[in-house]
Amino acid sequence: MDINQFRVDITKCVEHVKEDLSQIRTGRATSELVEDILVSAYETQSPVKNLASISVMDAKTISIEPWDKSILENINKGVGAANLGFSPIMEGDRVIVKIPDLTEERRQEYVKIMKERIEDGRISVRQVRQKFMQMIDEDQKGGLSEDAADLMRNEAEKIVKDANNQIELIKEEKEKELLTI
Repeated sequence: MDINQFRVDITKCVEHVKEDLSQIRTGRATSELVEDILVSAYETQSPVKNLASISVMDAKTISIEPWDKSILENINKGVGAANLGFSPIMEGDRVIVKIPDLTEERRQEYVKIMKERIEDGRISVRQVRQKFMQMIDEDQKGGLSEDAADLMRNEAEKIVKDANNQIELIKEEKEKELLTI
């Protein structure tokens, strides 16, 4: 049982929440929207980020430039088939993806999805906390003093509280981002 490992595990939970929410579109073009789309290339499925250079041209446009021009059409088909509401266009040696404006209904739907993912993040923090508390209890049975166990529990609670505060800030920021037109 190590408080530093506990801290690392909790940090991973918060990072996962951030990463998860970056996948939810906000009406603004970001490379995260397309980088994990799977494309058939070289007889396998690969994410776009492994096959091409992705850049943001403006607030509503993403450019995907494959390193191997022979897979340009595959990338175009993959982005279109990803069912994200994008209409990719092949333009020269790259694929241009226009990000459509979000309707109010769609924004509310994204907020609901975002809240579900936030709750999943909180659950994972609670699970890591519970596992750590069980380890403290086991160590206490094995000879760890009550004072040392209490100190570790208090430190763990501070770490969990901080992580939950971070998750709440992430949630508020993403919600504001989603609802801003």
